[in-house]
Amino acid sequence: MDKDAILTWLLEKDNPPVRLLALTRLLHLSETDTQVQDARQQLMTYSVTKAILEHSDEIWQSGPRAFWSFKGKHWNTVYLGHFMADGHDPRIARGVETLLEHPWVGDKFQCMTASMLAAFRRLGYGDHPVVIESTELLAHRLLKDGGINCPGMNTSLMPHCYMALPKLLFCFGEIPPEGRSAAIQDAIDWITYELVGHQVYIYLPGHRKAWDAVRPRSRKQSDYPEGETPDSWRDKVQAQFIAEHVLGALEPKEIWTRFGFPLNYNSDILEAMLALANVGTPMSQKLERPLQIILEKRTSDGVWLMDKSLNGQMWADVEVKGKPSKWITLFALIVMDHFKL
Repeated sequence: MDKDAILTWLLEKDNPPVRLLALTRLLHLSETDTQVQDARQQLMTYSVTKAILEHSDEIWQSGPRAFWSFKGKHWNTVYLGHFMADGHDPRIARGVETLLEHPWVGDKFQCMTASMLAAFRRLGYGDHPVVIESTELLAHRLLKDGGINCPGMNTSLMPHCYMALPKLLFCFGEIPPEGRSAAIQDAIDWITYELVGHQVYIYLPGHRKAWDAVRPRSRKQSDYPEGETPDSWRDKVQAQFIAEHVLGALEPKEIWTRFGFPLNYNSDILEAMLALANVGTPMSQKLERPLQIILEKRTSDGVWLMDKSLNGQMWADVEVKGKPSKWITLFALIVMDHFKL
């Protein structure tokens, strides 16, 4: 397909959120345009949104640890945000308002926190005090800790979680530039620096496999020297390993070269580049490699495929794995448009 044919494909009315984003992000039409207004009015007719809302009772009644399930209230809030659903529709509002009234995710999981906060804004709750305060706290925490602290990194050579950086960048990028506090802008700048500096996906310690072979795994206190806990002993062994081996040359995260939507806690090159585009990141030499990967994944028909998928784990499938994807194609074209490719 040529460029016009691809755009016509994206503008088909079977996928209203893709149609809306194609109008605003590719054709750069304003909110006053009648096509944009019509597409926005059709958002709630998106088949995946409708299928999710058929299970709204089950979703909003899911328990406090439902963030482990792609059918629970946390992830479906994120999905509905992705699809730009009407957050004030009663089927959504009752769940969102309950989440905002009670603790909705543990402080340990900043990736989930960021995704939820971004979703609240997309669903029309950007002015809610909890959303404003929580977003600000997330930025301050990132800057104070010098990265994303996560219990999942306890056994890693990396001091902080890298793969969630695009999630936080999306969250902060939802705030218009004129509405960003100094901390929010500093957090955006910090994440941008990290992503660009690592060419987006080259961040894995080269000696991670050697470390994985020797790191302590037992959780039995009796397996460790007197006065040591499993965590304290692991930290000592880790410090000794780093002193002797350093981290090794950084290597690419190969799974990031496989694109999917929606994603879970992990990310990929396309999502990261879209987050960078959303906050206005300028082109640089360090972005040439990830952009080249995106271009190389374009098919002979000029579109992109859905490489990986959560289909079968959600209430409704999003497109078909291994087939041409309107979502992936849209995101790739937005990135190309921003970086003038």
